Amino acid sequence: MSNEILNDPELQRILVACLDYCSAESCAPTQPVICYKWVARCYHARFGGKFRGFHQSRLGELERLGVLAKDGDTSRGGDRRYYRILDPAALAELLKGCNLN
Repeated sequence: MSNEILNDPELQRILVACLDYCSAESCAPTQPVICYKWVARCYHARFGGKFRGFHQSRLGELERLGVLAKDGDTSRGGDRRYYRILDPAALAELLKGCNLN
């Protein structure tokens, strides 16, 4: 896990929202698929107005950091970008130690 994530509470909150979405929905447990719109709903439900939210470019940043990967499934159509969480169990374990109030 990149130190960038460990030092950036906003990225941590986004990752928690990604995991929240996957635990609430019927995601495939090995490589759950997410998109910005789905994660944004979980983000706002969990953190509310306390934080301004996040821009979808932050998911691209998490891809560059190796936490997410673009999902190659283009059969969904539309203009959404889909991502897979590469190691949800390790990510959940890491985030347990973070203070995400």
